[in-house]
Order: sequence, then C-alpha cells, then structure tokens
Amino acid sequence: MDYKIKKLYEIAPMLSPSIYETIFYNQYQGRADKESLILDNEVFEKYYIDENIYRNFLFANSEKLGKALNYIGLNQMHSSIIKSIELKESKLKIKLLDVGIDNLANTLIELKSLKDIKPEPFYIDILFEKVDYCSNHYLDKDEILIPIEEDIINGIYTQDQITYISPNEIELVISMETEKAKSQNDNNKLRYYMLKCGSINIIDEAKEIWTKLFGDTNFNMLYDYYINLRKSNKIILDERVCMNIIQKYKQFILDLDFF
Repeated sequence: MDYKIKKLYEIAPMLSPSIYETIFYNQYQGRADKESLILDNEVFEKYYIDENIYRNFLFANSEKLGKALNYIGLNQMHSSIIKSIELKESKLKIKLLDVGIDNLANTLIELKSLKDIKPEPFYIDILFEKVDYCSNHYLDKDEILIPIEEDIINGIYTQDQITYISPNEIELVISMETEKAKSQNDNNKLRYYMLKCGSINIIDEAKEIWTKLFGDTNFNMLYDYYINLRKSNKIILDERVCMNIIQKYKQFILDLDFF
C-alpha cells in the first residue's frame, strides 16, 4: 500500500475498532464538520473492521507471528513508554517499558506486603526483521498523512494494528503520542509509524525480571497468566483492575491444585 497522501479514514482498516472512538471522535470533538468528514455511514461501513474478524485474522496467522502475538496486534502494549527506536540496516528495534506489567508488579508488592522486593523496569524489545519500509507520519489540518522526522523517545505507545500477513511480509501501523507534542499541548499529538517487515521477534526482558523478583513466591506464574489475559481482553491496568487480576490468579492456582 502507498501510505502517502491518504486521508485518515482511508487507513481506518489499519486502526483497531477500539481506537475508532479515541481518534475519530475525540480528536475531532471540537469540529463542526466532523460528522461529514469522519462519521459518514458509508465510510464507517466500508472501513470499520469487526473486532472478532480481526482477532480471527491474527490467530489464523499465529504460526507466522509466533511469540509476537503476545505483544503485537491486539494493543497489548497500550500506554507503554518508548525508550528507544533503532534502525540498523534492515532491522528495527523498539524498546518499550511495559507499564501494564509495572503496575501489576507494584500492586502485588503493596497488596502482599513484599517489602523486600525492589521493583525494576520491565522492558520488552520488539524486533522487526527484514524491514522493507518504515516511516513516521502526522496528520495535518486537511487530514493528510505527512511524513515527519521526529524524536519519539519517551513517547507513549498508543495502539497498533497488523494490516497484512503473508509468508514473507507483515504490514502494520503503530500510533504513538510524542513527548514533544504532549508538552506543547498540541491538539494533534498522535503519530502513525507505518512499516513493512519480513518477521517480528521478541526479547522478553520483562519476564526475566519478573522471575527474578517473584520466582520464589506463589506469584511466579502470574506473569504468563496476565500475558494470556491481556491477549484476549481489553485491559487498562489501574490499581483496582490489578487487584482483581491477582485475586482471579489466586483462584486459578487453587483450581489447578484441586485437579
């Protein structure tokens, strides 16, 4: 797909249903013409993807996606902090601080009074191999996607969606909120990082840290439990949700022991 000179709604298939509202409604909240531009029924019906269809598409390609399916495609890394982006030759590495795991760990330490455990950063490296195309974009006042060279370190990883999978290619778009735009109170904070690659691999430093911190407790398996949970559910990890996950995990372990 040629990503140049595209209206935002023309790449709507790249954006998950969960952000149809956050972008198409909230970003245009103050515009009198937003309905005619964005919320036209014909446009909605043409480009909106049912979430179940999208999930089936991903899971049908789980062999190609491999371990990456635990982290990419279903917005699992929502709200993670972008620590670095490195492009060398044909390899792109995005290092993320997994805020969800971080919140879960801190809640667990406080809830169970694990005062001897000192939290460490939970990092995930997403490795895009054989990169054929990658470009960062912003949306101008005419809803045109414009390529931009911009530092997005310490920005927020907002959403992602895989748009195409074949034996040799994966295409996806990642929406990000840059620190610069946020600090300047820019109404158009989102950036759209589009790329085409041959495969996606994961370096899961976060799991190693979790095992190091909680390996000698009853919550060693909570990491994998949470990873599987957020792959099948939309989760915003505030303290209440974290406590609920911990309680359900305890019941899950009790049920395993029963059988």
